[in-house]
Amino acid sequence: MNGARCAPSYDTDAPSAPAKAPKSAKGAVAGGLHLGFFEDEGIDLEIVEFEGTGTLLPQMVNKRVLIGYPNPDPLIISQMPDRDTLPLQFFYNVTRSSAWEVVVLEDSPVQSLTDLEGELVGVGALTWGNIPITRAMFADVGLTVGESVELQPVGTGAPAFRALSTGQVAALNLFDVQHALLEASGTSIRRIPLEARFADLFSNGFIAHVDTVRDQAPLLEAFGRAVARGTVACEAAPENCVLSFWESYPAQRPTEGDADENLARGVTVMRSRFDKFLTFPEGQPRRFGEYPVEGWSNFVDALYEGGQITTRDIDVSPLFTNALVDGFNDFDVEAAREAGRTFR
Repeated sequence: MNGARCAPSYDTDAPSAPAKAPKSAKGAVAGGLHLGFFEDEGIDLEIVEFEGTGTLLPQMVNKRVLIGYPNPDPLIISQMPDRDTLPLQFFYNVTRSSAWEVVVLEDSPVQSLTDLEGELVGVGALTWGNIPITRAMFADVGLTVGESVELQPVGTGAPAFRALSTGQVAALNLFDVQHALLEASGTSIRRIPLEARFADLFSNGFIAHVDTVRDQAPLLEAFGRAVARGTVACEAAPENCVLSFWESYPAQRPTEGDADENLARGVTVMRSRFDKFLTFPEGQPRRFGEYPVEGWSNFVDALYEGGQITTRDIDVSPLFTNALVDGFNDFDVEAAREAGRTFR
């Protein structure tokens, strides 16, 4: 997982600190950087990397990271009566439906989660924030992680892909972009259908320390507005968004093959996550960054039914805020689209 240092031009006594956002989420951020949206807001952004939510959150609690991009599961679990509540709050809903998938090789006999009984399932790491929901998904079909199905850390990229292709694991439970990359490399895979109550859960979002939300709201609002502008620009011109991403992360640019085909594959990989930024309620205005209140209740229900929490009586109201949403959306949408279309 990744992060970004925000060095704001606002008057503040807080030190510059990282803000985390995985490569899959960086298309809109990279586009916003190249188009000057963060600079417009007085933000000097530096992205840094973390290996999983479990390593990120302690850094945020200790205020070494200003903005993070984790899953909501660990924060909900921290609200249990016997747990230490984390002083963190989500302020921008980025990935509006679940980024997590379970995939198998195309010719695998596995057709459902139930068919994975007795098998090894590859996960990025046991510290990753999706693990509680993964446990809940298996519990929902009568399988218990650690007994009737095992989770095997395989990392990401080549090691994970090799684990699946060589049969070390029967399935991968990684995020969408990883599986899109595996397909782009020529491996035929199949996504296992997931129950809607899991597939429809929002996923990663931007989070900050509660003190930051209280004391530096203008900075967070400016950050979110730059992200929203970058999202609109990338939606208007996904090819330009991929090119800006490759400029920011040249190691990700393919060095072999046809340039047009590489760009087309890049767009496909980017859209595997980016489209989830745009799953707004049908017939309603698009409100970038806004959390649906009922979505948090759905998360609690899923974790409870999966045995990851012991009560539904969890107050989720301290875990998120929509107070900055109006500010996120206070920009010229058509100007952002035009900036995306004309960027080279």
